[in-house]
Amino acid sequence: MTLVAGLSVGGLPAFIGDLLLSRRLPAPVDLPTRSKPGLVPGLDRHFAAELAQKLVIVRPWFLIAWAGSQSNANRIIQGLDALLPERSEDFARVEPALELLDSCSEDGELVALIIRGKAIHPISARTRGFELDGKRVYLMGSGKSEFFDYLQAHPEVLPGQETRGGLLARAIALRFGARAMAIQWITGAGLEESWGGGFEVVYSARNGAFRKCDKLLFRAWKIEADGAYHSSGRSFFARYHGHSLYLSCIDSEEKTYPVHSPIGELVAPPSFERCAPTWTIDLFLHTQTVSFIEFARFIPDGRPVADHVELTDGRLSAWAMDQAYVDRLVRVAIAEAGQGDTFKAFRW
Repeated sequence: MTLVAGLSVGGLPAFIGDLLLSRRLPAPVDLPTRSKPGLVPGLDRHFAAELAQKLVIVRPWFLIAWAGSQSNANRIIQGLDALLPERSEDFARVEPALELLDSCSEDGELVALIIRGKAIHPISARTRGFELDGKRVYLMGSGKSEFFDYLQAHPEVLPGQETRGGLLARAIALRFGARAMAIQWITGAGLEESWGGGFEVVYSARNGAFRKCDKLLFRAWKIEADGAYHSSGRSFFARYHGHSLYLSCIDSEEKTYPVHSPIGELVAPPSFERCAPTWTIDLFLHTQTVSFIEFARFIPDGRPVADHVELTDGRLSAWAMDQAYVDRLVRVAIAEAGQGDTFKAFRW
């Protein structure tokens, strides 16, 4: 069970995928979006079981996004990994790859995206894309209706606002992921439909390669009637080493969840690392007006920023917050409260 979605709003596309896998056998599970381990029932008598990557960069020019059967997806992904050349220019015999994609079983669905020159070519198996208000959209899995409702409820980002690099498409995907994780932590929303647990986002870089959004910081806040604010639950930091995702929870008890790819050699994280977030997503709930105000900030590597985390062997060990930046967001959020849900994106 899954939520995988891809969209383009006039520039390069972005894909978002959840991490949750479900099984029929009930067993306690420890999820980043739940406060303690336990049984988590979902759809069709399935139970949350573990975390897995559903967006897999098989080659820098070849991306697979999948939903449904993990064994079906792994068979195809590992077959492609053995088959595909390192360079797209050497991808001359396409038939074996197409046959492998066409072998997708009835309990799975997937989209392959292939970069050839300056174009991105989608190939779908048991799913297809569609247009919605000028956005090109792909939806897969048990949570697809949730993402569709999200796009319909938030039409404020229009294709004319997009950049060539697809920053807004990434911001839209990250905004949904941050909101879904925050709400799932508080209410459990999504788990009954067997999706969630965490998210990752893939985009196409200007150099013609797929990349995963790395060094992501998600924070959730509440603003009280008197203007005081505080954390409303867990915050999250996502970091990649090799193909592996390390998703860390920031709260009274820090914890890190490694989520490995079905392909590629494991790369050991450095013994110590201090890094600043490239993307920071802040979600504020204004309790008096019951409105959400959300902010996304993109800061390219090498630019100065006060926010940072410290990781020891890939696991969160300390963190620091840019207090002045958060205070500024609170002032904006209070001014915007009561005008409906608001989303603002900033670039350094």
